Amino acid sequence: MATGGVFSGARAIFYVGNEAIGYAGGVSGSESIDYEPVDVLDLLEVKEFVPVAYRATLSAQIFRVIGQSLKAKGIFPAHASDSNGLNILTSGDLTCQIQDRLNPGTIMAQFEACKCSEHSFDVTARGITSENVTFVTIRMRDEFDLAT
Repeated sequence: MATGGVFSGARAIFYVGNEAIGYAGGVSGSESIDYEPVDVLDLLEVKEFVPVAYRATLSAQIFRVIGQSLKAKGIFPAHASDSNGLNILTSGDLTCQIQDRLNPGTIMAQFEACKCSEHSFDVTARGITSENVTFVTIRMRDEFDLAT
């Protein structure tokens, strides 16, 4: 096996839309399939498992930079009291990607139809302030899915 194929955080670039989020400290993603067991009479074992749902998740830790608000970047919808939340109701979908810095344009994971659902921050006396950003997303594709 050739060396250099193992992906690491030092190689990762996190994109939201077309913008690289240069101060991302970590990104977590997952995809899962929910299966429902088919239980039948006169059989103690499950007869089969039927797929009933597909889910994908995405969250990121981003170091907070003054003047780089998630709302100003269009990642989290702005909520102005005079708009009755219309920004939230009409905000569009985002595409988020983790790309390989050593192989420009190579996507390790792509999350589609994302919306930022939550962000929180923690300010401490002697620490760097970061924001934890959570997205809802319709699907995740990896390099296999994107190649086909």
